[in-house]
Order: sequence, then C-alpha cells, then structure tokens
Amino acid sequence: MSENEYQQLVERVLQNAASPTISTDTGLEAAQQVGHLATQEEIEWAIAGGIAMHLYGSPRLTKDVDIIASKELSLTPQHRLSFGGSSYTLQVLKYEVQVDWIVRNDGYQEFYRKALKEAMKLPNGLRVILPEWLVILKFNAGRQKDLDDIVFLLKQEKLVDRPTVKQKVVETVGEGGWLIMLSGFRRLCDLADGKSTEPSKYYDHD
Repeated sequence: MSENEYQQLVERVLQNAASPTISTDTGLEAAQQVGHLATQEEIEWAIAGGIAMHLYGSPRLTKDVDIIASKELSLTPQHRLSFGGSSYTLQVLKYEVQVDWIVRNDGYQEFYRKALKEAMKLPNGLRVILPEWLVILKFNAGRQKDLDDIVFLLKQEKLVDRPTVKQKVVETVGEGGWLIMLSGFRRLCDLADGKSTEPSKYYDHD
C-alpha cells in the first residue's frame, strides 16, 4: 500500500465513522494541540498507540494519546515515563486528556527513532507511524492488548506488508533480532489468517 493509499484509508475511517467516541475524538484534538506546540519547538513527533490503531480502523477504545518524539516538550510533565519521555495532561474542551510523550532512552530507542523518521503526514497536519512500525513497536511492548492489536492490523487487507516488517527489523537490529521475533510473529500471523484455534481477545469476530 502506498503512502497515498494509507492517507486515503485514514480519511475514509474518519469520514465514515458513524459515531466516533468522545475519548478518541478528544484524543485527536489533543494530538493536534500538542503537535502544534512540538512543531513550533522544532520537535519531530508522530501518533502511535491506541489513536494510531483507531486511524487504521480499529474499534477498540483508548484512554490516552501516545506520541513518539525526538525530544521533550517545554510543558511541565505530570510525571516522567520510566522508558523515556513524559506524561502530560491537556485540557481539551471540558475533558482532561493524558498524553504520553515518548522519547525512548532504552534498548528499543532505535526502533522508535526509525518509526518516527518514516512517519507519514496526513492532510490535517497529524503525523502517524506506518502500520508496519506499529506492529513492531507493539510486538516489542508485548502486552496481551498489544498482541491482539497486531492481529487486528494483520487481518486488514493490504494494510501491513509482512516482508516489510521483517526488513525493518533486520535493518534495525540485524538477522539475529529478527530470528528472536520470528516465532512470535508467525503465531500472530496464524491467528490473523485463521490458521490457529487460539482465541484473540478483542477481534475474534471480525
């Protein structure tokens, strides 16, 4: 899928949603606000996490906004993130929205740097990481909800190019890193392709 096709997909999801949830709609507004500040401060940033999942068509709700970035904002953080970055609280209309501004400083730093570098800019000014990088970052996170999100992404026709997932992992951490990931990734592909009877918590009935 080309970058233009990705943009068209996101636009269709936003336009065709019968009743976008308040949490997600407000989350997008929060991303716009904090992204505007980041642009003023010449900080690279892109949406990841649950809001990115929504932009790629996921129905699962999210409670906060995850943004990966090249450096910290000038805002006063509510608290620091253990793996790098800060958590901020933004006022969006009558809602308080938690924004996790992720600037990784651990062993996964290079994955995030490359995901950020390759993020695409949407016509509305938002930047979002590509679905292949979303798969990789969620695989590294390894929580059950992240693995289920990967299954959802892999199920969507022409959304995730699986050889590209391998290519990006190999380019980042080498063949050895890909071999460590391979068996788990195959398991998730089997779930997405209906080749496994193992249940997927959120998306069994898609």
